[in-house]
Amino acid sequence: MKGIVNKGIQEFVETVHGKDVWASVKARADCKPPFFAIGQDYPDESSIALLDAASEELDCPREQVMMACGEFIVLNTLKQHYPTYFALAGSSPRELLLHMNRVHEQVTRSIMNATPPRFEFEELDDGRLLMHYESHRGLCSMLHGLILGVGRSFDQNLQVRETHCRRKGDDRCTMEITFP
Repeated sequence: MKGIVNKGIQEFVETVHGKDVWASVKARADCKPPFFAIGQDYPDESSIALLDAASEELDCPREQVMMACGEFIVLNTLKQHYPTYFALAGSSPRELLLHMNRVHEQVTRSIMNATPPRFEFEELDDGRLLMHYESHRGLCSMLHGLILGVGRSFDQNLQVRETHCRRKGDDRCTMEITFP
């Protein structure tokens, strides 16, 4: 997984809960790197271990931690470390979300054997957007938070509802997004 994700997890925990909590999360996850290079690839297991450790350390359900972390990453980590990609991806939440495949292709271009998530979209007549998420990582709760963060970055309160989930036996995850 891209180092930006681990960097985002670290920044979320340190900013919201403090450096001491981050040290505990890192120890609990048996995380050895002293820092995360945003362009480097890290084993998926290390990112998932950090999320699990944060959930345990914060005594908070994993899905809730992933959602909060996803929202934080968009509003802080991505804007700070990838301002150009963020700016080029779109001028509205819908436009940015519809460009997620292109953004992932750009940021993983230099990583050999990268497996970024894939997205398919369905525009509904009433303006809602179905965002189909395909990834072996199962981080749909983080995606939910990322979508909320995209909305907030444009001062919009998006409504997001997960209608299908791989963890519940569906073929893929689907987020139904309602725009104001």
